[in-house]
Amino acid sequence: MTIPRFHSVTAKQAVATVAVVLVLSLAGSLLELFFDWHAMRDQIRAQMPQILDTVEGSAVEAAYQLNPGLAAKVVDGLLGYGIVVGGRLTDNFGDLLAERNRGQEAAAGPVADMLFGDISTYTRELAKIGGGGRTVVGKLDVRLSSRAIAGGFYGRALVNAALGLVRSLGIVALVVGIFYVMITRPLVRLAQVVAQVDPAHPGTHLVARLKGHGDDELGQLVDSLNALLESSQAGLDQRDQAQSELTALAQTLERRVAERTRELEAAGEEIRSLNNILKAENVRLGTELEVSRRIQQMVLPTRIELAGISGLDVAAYMEPANEVGGDYYDILHGEGGRVRIGIGDVTGHGLESGVVMLMTQSAVRTLVTSDEPDAVRTLDILNRTIFQNVQRMGCEKNLTLALLDYRPGPAEGAEGAAGHLRVSGQHESVIIVRRGGAVELVDTMDLGLPLGLVDDVGPFIAETTIALEAGDTVVLYTDGVTEAADNRHQLYGLERLCQVVADHWPADADAIKEAVVADVKRHIGDQPLYDDVTLIVLKQNVPTAQRMYLA
Repeated sequence: MTIPRFHSVTAKQAVATVAVVLVLSLAGSLLELFFDWHAMRDQIRAQMPQILDTVEGSAVEAAYQLNPGLAAKVVDGLLGYGIVVGGRLTDNFGDLLAERNRGQEAAAGPVADMLFGDISTYTRELAKIGGGGRTVVGKLDVRLSSRAIAGGFYGRALVNAALGLVRSLGIVALVVGIFYVMITRPLVRLAQVVAQVDPAHPGTHLVARLKGHGDDELGQLVDSLNALLESSQAGLDQRDQAQSELTALAQTLERRVAERTRELEAAGEEIRSLNNILKAENVRLGTELEVSRRIQQMVLPTRIELAGISGLDVAAYMEPANEVGGDYYDILHGEGGRVRIGIGDVTGHGLESGVVMLMTQSAVRTLVTSDEPDAVRTLDILNRTIFQNVQRMGCEKNLTLALLDYRPGPAEGAEGAAGHLRVSGQHESVIIVRRGGAVELVDTMDLGLPLGLVDDVGPFIAETTIALEAGDTVVLYTDGVTEAADNRHQLYGLERLCQVVADHWPADADAIKEAVVADVKRHIGDQPLYDDVTLIVLKQNVPTAQRMYLA
């Protein structure tokens, strides 16, 4: 393969060398130009005092004698210097004695003014010494041409730039020539030899050593290349031998495949028979799951029960992830307006979680029916029952469970509340939305432990009381709500749940429930539920007199 001339190593090396040398030459020229600029400025600063010293005597006499003719000669003499474009001589009263400006002086330009504008004007105070003192008799102002000064500077800069360019091109030619002779030409020869190697028989013709490069890097490259060619040839020989062996093995394999095919056909028939048995088993298990699901739905509180609760507006929602869910909730209405609410979440979901949920519901209802007043004792008995049953089942299920005891009126020792809740047990945070939309969160982490983990949770159970004013809303939920994920794996979150409830706080409990469920569905889109979703909304009713006042 022929490499285009402009893509060769020599061309690339020449371009890189030219670029580097030109950059370095430009940097050197700029540095030299900078020092030249400083030197010219120093020269002007040293020259001007000497010129002013030369004419100072005549200028003093002209100012002292108020002699315009002599003053004009002084100013004309200053204009004899090429860089001086204007002069002005005034007496000690500021009256003009003589002024001259070089005619049609071209504008200096912004670059010349920037380089030399700050040294283009000079002023010398004229004083006559005599009579025991020094008397100021006038002032001499001299203006220099920035353009004339810059013209000389530009000429010197052009000469330096030309010399730098010639010097740089000479260095480039020398460097490129040396590199070509020492490196590029041997590499080109090596590339030509390598291109002639036969890929099918790489070890047949090895690369000859390059003259003059036996002990340097190029010589080592040739040695390594030859070793690679010999190794490749050995690998090709081994491949040919292995191919012959594989051909023989393939013939043996064909016979074995035929034998295994007959064995697989027999096994396939056995699998089909087992699949028929499995289908029948799946039908049986599906029937059992459907029965369990229906039992689970049957024990949930009905709309009629919830509507019969006085003092509280209550709405509830549950949707399991599979046929049988692991979420638990129950709402029990007692005498005197007392309401007992339980909400929990069994680890996982499916048949085992559903069984634990059902035994929890039965145990809680039994304890509530027996009117056990002590929340610590209630949760301790529940834990022992569930722990022993889970051990008997041989599974590792446990659940978070919070029990809430609602009673109308203020708590003991408090005043003014329309009702109050006593909360015990560990579950998700309790959301309270006060009338007006203010949100409060009650963390239940320190109110208990998950049930079914250990046989005694009594020392860890605590209780807190929440006062409810008319119109306040309480929201209970399981993590299936806050951890509902969209197709980007973004969780619904507690903050969004609180915002939706706060936005709909004036509505009744059922409307708030529907708003939250709709927002969760909107968030997950077409994604399936990966966990059971349970939501309870409690709203403190407003007494008739207070409702009229609020209206």
